[in-house]
Amino acid sequence: MPRLKRNTPRPWLPLRKPYEGYRHHNTSFYQSVAWRKLRLVQLQKHPLCEECLRQGRHTPAQMVDHIIPINKGGAPLDIENLQSLCNRCHSRKSARDK
Repeated sequence: MPRLKRNTPRPWLPLRKPYEGYRHHNTSFYQSVAWRKLRLVQLQKHPLCEECLRQGRHTPAQMVDHIIPINKGGAPLDIENLQSLCNRCHSRKSARDK
């Protein structure tokens, strides 16, 4: 069977942009100026992980998480719906939500 060079365009395949596979339906929201400012305010107010504090640990927060997820009806830009979490606690909460 003949081989095509790697640079040969293949019109039968859809064109893909670099890092296109990493985009989610809400990527544009999390890159917005409003979200970035609100995230910064939340991390300044609560620099430690709120879940770890409940368990008596002092861990710096790296993530800002929606208590009620946006896709389940939570307000996206309401500071009352946000909590500061470390990577470990955020991963646990995200796994529970799914």
